[in-house]
Amino acid sequence: MNKSIIDNEPFNVGQIRLNELSVYNWGSFHGLHTAKIDPIGTLVTGDNGSGKTTFIDGLMALLLPAGRASFNVAAAQGDSKDRTLLSYMRGNFGSAHDGSKTKVKSKRDQSVITGLRACYKADNGNYITLAVLFWAEPTATSSADIYRHYVIANRNLQLKELLEHFKDGKRHTLKQYLSNDATIIYSNNIFDGYQAMYRKLLHIDNKNAPALLSRALGLKKIDDLTTLIRELVLESSQIKEEARNVVKEFSALEATHNELIDVKKQYIHLGQLPEHNQSFIKCIQILDKLEQEKNGLIPYFGELKSKLYTNKLQELQQQIDFLQQQINEQEQNKLNINQQIESYHAAYLKAGGDSIESLKRELVKAKEDYSRINQQASIYQRETKTLGLNSELIQINFENNQKKATDKLQNLDQNKENALVNFAQIRAQLNNLMSEYHQTEEQINQIKLRPDSNIAFRFQQLRDEMITDLNLTIEQCRFIGELINVKESENIWQGAIERALGGLRTTMIVPYNVFSQVTRWLNTRHTGLHVRVQVVPESFQKLKSQIEFKPEGYLHKLIWRDHPYRDWLKKHLERFDLTCVDSTEQLDKTPFSITQAGLVHLEKGRFEKKDQNKINDKKSWQLGFSNKARLAILEQELSSLTEDIAKQNTLTQKKRNDLQTIEQEIELWKNLQKYSWESINLPRCIAEVDSIQKKLTELQNGDDLEQAELRWKEAKNAYENLQDEIKKLYKEQGSHNTQKDNLNVLLQQAQKDSDQGIEHDIRLMLNHRIGQYKDDTLPLVIEQQDFYYKQIDESLKKTNQKKKI
Repeated sequence: MNKSIIDNEPFNVGQIRLNELSVYNWGSFHGLHTAKIDPIGTLVTGDNGSGKTTFIDGLMALLLPAGRASFNVAAAQGDSKDRTLLSYMRGNFGSAHDGSKTKVKSKRDQSVITGLRACYKADNGNYITLAVLFWAEPTATSSADIYRHYVIANRNLQLKELLEHFKDGKRHTLKQYLSNDATIIYSNNIFDGYQAMYRKLLHIDNKNAPALLSRALGLKKIDDLTTLIRELVLESSQIKEEARNVVKEFSALEATHNELIDVKKQYIHLGQLPEHNQSFIKCIQILDKLEQEKNGLIPYFGELKSKLYTNKLQELQQQIDFLQQQINEQEQNKLNINQQIESYHAAYLKAGGDSIESLKRELVKAKEDYSRINQQASIYQRETKTLGLNSELIQINFENNQKKATDKLQNLDQNKENALVNFAQIRAQLNNLMSEYHQTEEQINQIKLRPDSNIAFRFQQLRDEMITDLNLTIEQCRFIGELINVKESENIWQGAIERALGGLRTTMIVPYNVFSQVTRWLNTRHTGLHVRVQVVPESFQKLKSQIEFKPEGYLHKLIWRDHPYRDWLKKHLERFDLTCVDSTEQLDKTPFSITQAGLVHLEKGRFEKKDQNKINDKKSWQLGFSNKARLAILEQELSSLTEDIAKQNTLTQKKRNDLQTIEQEIELWKNLQKYSWESINLPRCIAEVDSIQKKLTELQNGDDLEQAELRWKEAKNAYENLQDEIKKLYKEQGSHNTQKDNLNVLLQQAQKDSDQGIEHDIRLMLNHRIGQYKDDTLPLVIEQQDFYYKQIDESLKKTNQKKKI
């Protein structure tokens, strides 16, 4: 906000009149439209729906906040609002019905930008412009979703100018442009500040004036002129209260006096500012010099390093040149000694050394053969001893061992095949035990999760999935076996009763009102089970028929769970009851009876006994209110499986070891077949070495030959020593060249630093800080570079603290 412009009040003389009104994308006006307002008077006329009210409502949207502006007041019925800010932005012009829903038709149903502008002109020729930009996304549904930006300028600001700088809805671009324009008095998205500013500039003292103008535009809507004048024209009824508040403000005079005393004290303290200012300027100058010194350290030390590395490179090059001179001299000496070697060797051969050299070569080869064959023979003897064979190096023994290897391998191949079969069988048995162990362990874990049921886990799992999918409860879908148990006093009959009930135990009972859902659910799945479902009739609770069990029937031996289905279940099982008899004699003459062994007499003359499981196999029992008994059996079975697996593991390891032993023995016999007699004939090698050695000794007994050989060998030793010396010189020269390369890299970096340049005054300051130095102390000075950095940083820190004080 530009305060000087407000204080100057560009409209402080004459009348202020509306000069131009512009709209952009407003109602039926698509694009930019501007109307010139005549200062004498302008009549707005046109057909219904031509946009008269729409154009004037654009002015009202500039003067009133969006939530309080009443658009199209003249056409509105009752208190309903015909149009809104968002409908004007969209350009709504009716509705269409597609047969299923009604959709509002609009000119702009995507992202939309709307602009409004009112330009006022005073009699003295000054302008003031009010403008606003509204924009909304395609998803906007109310005024809360509309973005806005209000602008006031003390010139004739065109709406086109604002739109050009509001590219792609980027508000920050517009704000940046407006902030650089000195004629912009207000630029923000807050309406209250905007309204206060335009009221001040246009001399609108009554805050109700904009609302009165809005109501005046819809005179056909006024119901009570007296109320309108009282609310919008006359002074507020609270004027007396406001006057009293003004009087109360005089009581703040004492506080104002105290504030003036504080101001006086502040004036006295501010008198010290010139002295502080001098100190502050001095600190700034010191800081500037310190920063210059710090920035000059890099080129300054770059010069020092360049000097140091140049000196070192000169010294190193001198050493390299000296080494090259020594290498050249020694290479010449090597040529001279080599000529002596050739001369002495010729004299040696002339004295009979030719035959000796030939024998020496034969001796070397014979010894090499001896070493190789001796190694092979040692391995051969060790392997034959392992196999229990004769290891003496005689050809007849070797041939016998080869024959035994062939025979032995035929038997071992069959033994290996048998061992493989045994190992595979034992391993398969172990895998079966492990699989059974894991199945039992999983069954135990699942049973522990369902302690109140003895029904097989897979049936319970099926029920759990079904009641989850159908939103049922477990009490609605109980298995018959969960609702009955054998009395403790009748335990000896449980195996027989389990057989008698058979599939009834795992029959799921469901209520009449949900059985259709259950059948649909089952029909769409492959369960892998024999699933039985029994529907409980809808009227089962109303059944009054008496329940009659056989006098000696097994139903008398049961306990019945307290459950809504209990009485129905008793009636349902009544027809499956069997008389319990103690002998086959009684069984034979009693139809529909059963023995403790599970033999059943059905209708007269037909008997049945289901012996797929043993009568006392408790794992197959499914009656009862808990699974403690089944859990105990499974845990005992798991313990037994653990012991069996341990034994089977031991047996498997033994069979694996037996197989490995056979394979190792086969490998040894096969290795034995790889040898040939010539490859291990050590006696022949020993005889050959002894024969050559004897001939060589006889030839070496002459004195002249011995002296010639001595001179030749001494010359060869001198040649070898000289070669070693030359290698050392080359190695030292290579080390110096590496140092030279490294120094060149450092010199390039130092020269790069020094190329930054340093002013004469800064160089003098750094010379004063670092002091005098000599060439021999230059490395120590360079090592102190980080110290000088820290020293200058510390001075900067202290000076900055002093500046703040």
